[in-house]
Amino acid sequence: MNYGKLKLDLIRKGVYIPKEFRKASEIVGGIHLCEPGEEIALALAENLIAKAIIQSDPAGGMPLTVENGSVFLHHEEDRFEVAVIPLPVFIKEQLNQRTPLSENVCMDGYCLNIFIRALGKEKRLSLGEEEVLSVVKLAFEEGVADLVQINMDYCEESDRGFERLAPMVKAIKKKFKTFIGLKGFPPVERRTIDLMYAAGVDLLDFPLEGFAGSKEMQDLLPSHQVHTALEYAAQVFPQGTVWTELVPGSVNAAATTETIAHLVSKGIIPLLKLQPASVVTGKEFESLLESVQFLEKITQQKKLPLKWLYPNCRTVTPMDTRYYTQDSKSAKLTAKPVYRSMLSKKASEGFAAIRRKLRIKDVSDSYESAGL
Repeated sequence: MNYGKLKLDLIRKGVYIPKEFRKASEIVGGIHLCEPGEEIALALAENLIAKAIIQSDPAGGMPLTVENGSVFLHHEEDRFEVAVIPLPVFIKEQLNQRTPLSENVCMDGYCLNIFIRALGKEKRLSLGEEEVLSVVKLAFEEGVADLVQINMDYCEESDRGFERLAPMVKAIKKKFKTFIGLKGFPPVERRTIDLMYAAGVDLLDFPLEGFAGSKEMQDLLPSHQVHTALEYAAQVFPQGTVWTELVPGSVNAAATTETIAHLVSKGIIPLLKLQPASVVTGKEFESLLESVQFLEKITQQKKLPLKWLYPNCRTVTPMDTRYYTQDSKSAKLTAKPVYRSMLSKKASEGFAAIRRKLRIKDVSDSYESAGL
């Protein structure tokens, strides 16, 4: 057993917490009420985390127990010592007050995720600038966040609502020394991608599959449009900061590796999204492993920088492939995230600021010469 298989099985099956351990101090602080029930975040190893649904049926999930102050996850005939990741205080306070933020913020490792939608005919953002700034401040003051990711729901406008979002991104950038990620849907015009970068977005994720891969979304936004936007974004953003998401098993392994190879050749980093299988065959890990091994090999061959990635709950990144390809004793990250080193973070912030200024000038000159 390695930690990668443990994470996949956790996401597929969830956990079961026996009644006698539900209120144990080692566990209760990490239980989070969500839709459609409850979930809990576990650190399986250093820099490897997973979120799992809490099952009510003892036959459904993997048992989670406490013994002498240590938490154990039981899997088949083995048990593994894990750590429950407690909910941050600022999230508990939002949940207790039932504020709009309580349903629209969460932590993914040390990344603060903020979820925003464009509402009504006027496409007003579901969260205001002051609300977002306040929650970023709380997360940083508590010391639980090192970067911020804004998750923008689908908006039918050609810019996908980004022009309304841009002032918020600029405000976060102005008040906090942090990197900002944007996960959402690609705009119709390339110029909007330039505006995203100019506004202060550092990391860009346009998923090909997952939340963007439903049949309905494929009709609205064909995959070739996502590919085109990703390829242009890879020319705008620094190398290693443009990502997309694939779902292993949604196509055959050969097609998955072919897609990974194409993306990496364009400077785009694929993330493999883990989710429960619609049909359980017992070979889910073997299928995933083939894609993971190829992802690890090709990103090394192309020498894509991995420092902008970070450990997260539901994907495999090229940074943590060794947790899937090696045994639990030797596995570790293939690169150190830039967010974890103060020296590296400051150097990267300075480089990013200079690069952004030069890029904005180049783009402005280009549009001016074209009469736009």
